[in-house]
Formats: sequence, structure tokens, C-alpha cells
Amino acid sequence: MDGKWSIAVFLILCFAWQVKSAVTCAANGRYPDPADTSCKNYTLCVARSNGSFIGYNYICPSTSLFNPAIAQCTTNYVCNVTTSVCTTEGFFADPNGTNCSTFISCVNVSGTFVQTAMSCPSNTFYNPVTTLCETNYVCTFTCNAAGRYANPADRTCQSYFLCVAANNGTISQYQYNCPTVSVFSPVTRVCTTSYTCPTS
Repeated sequence: MDGKWSIAVFLILCFAWQVKSAVTCAANGRYPDPADTSCKNYTLCVARSNGSFIGYNYICPSTSLFNPAIAQCTTNYVCNVTTSVCTTEGFFADPNGTNCSTFISCVNVSGTFVQTAMSCPSNTFYNPVTTLCETNYVCTFTCNAAGRYANPADRTCQSYFLCVAANNGTISQYQYNCPTVSVFSPVTRVCTTSYTCPTS
């Protein structure tokens, strides 16, 4: 009898977990929780046999954050959540993006704007003028936080930007090139011979 109750409680908890999905699923994949300012929560969307989708909420391990650009928990992602950019429906540039590979989708759901970070397909960049991901768009880079960042306009992955924060709050931007036998990895943020440049 105890075994039947355990199974019943488990099924009820699973149903409640799925019903309170943070993201309205429209495709398979992992998506950030738009209301989470800690960058730790995400929803795994899975297709059902009837064509609908079901969402499962997850939290990244304590030493990692959810990176919407690669749709994974990682230890080298910097959480720069700002207030909502949504004031109307549509697609908008990601204020936390550094390489034009992500954008924000704004959808009006019952009078409330739902903001979701989206990623462009490989080898494309988000063009804020056309609001499309394009292969021929040249992304310009501006430092928003200290650190090393890939040069989005460099298809060879040879150059990167170093952003340095000054005591007065400004950020200086410097461009560098990796040694000829290496490329800049946006994952580890260093020049390396183990990273394969996707556009070269």
C-alpha cells in the first residue's frame, strides 16, 4: 500500500512541476527563465507524441549559471541580467549580448510582456535594423563589462577584445590578435589551439 501512495505522490509532484513551467514551450531545447535574475533557472522543453510540448524546470548546480547562448549550465558565464527590455511585442537586441548571436523575443501574454533570450543559428548575427539573424550582418562590439570577448566581425577567430574597467566606472576597449597558431575561444576566453573556429 505504501508503494502505491509513493507512486501517486510522485506523479502528482511531477504534474505540478510541469504545469508551473517558467517558459511556454514552442520547440525542443533549454530556455532561460525570463523572471530569474540569478541566471540559474531554465526550462527543458520536450516534444510529446501528439505534437504539443511539455516543460521541465531545472536549476543549474551551485557553481554554474545558465548560458542562453549555448543553452547549458557553465562556470564561465557572466550573469548580467537587466530590467526587461520589453515595452512592445517583437524582437530586440540583447542588451547583455557581446557578439550579436543572441536577441530578445517579447510576447504579450494577457497584458504582461514575456521576455525570452533567443539564439541565432550558427554563422548568423542578429541585425537590430531588420530584426533578423543574417549571415552577412557585421556585428560591431562595445564593451559592457570587464573581460575578454570574441571579435564578432572576425570570421577567423584570431582577434578578441579586452575590456578593462577603470576606477571611475568607465570601460576601456582594446583589440588584440592571438598568436598565429591559435584562435580565441569564446568559451574559455583565451587564445588556444584546442578550439575549432566555426566560421573558418
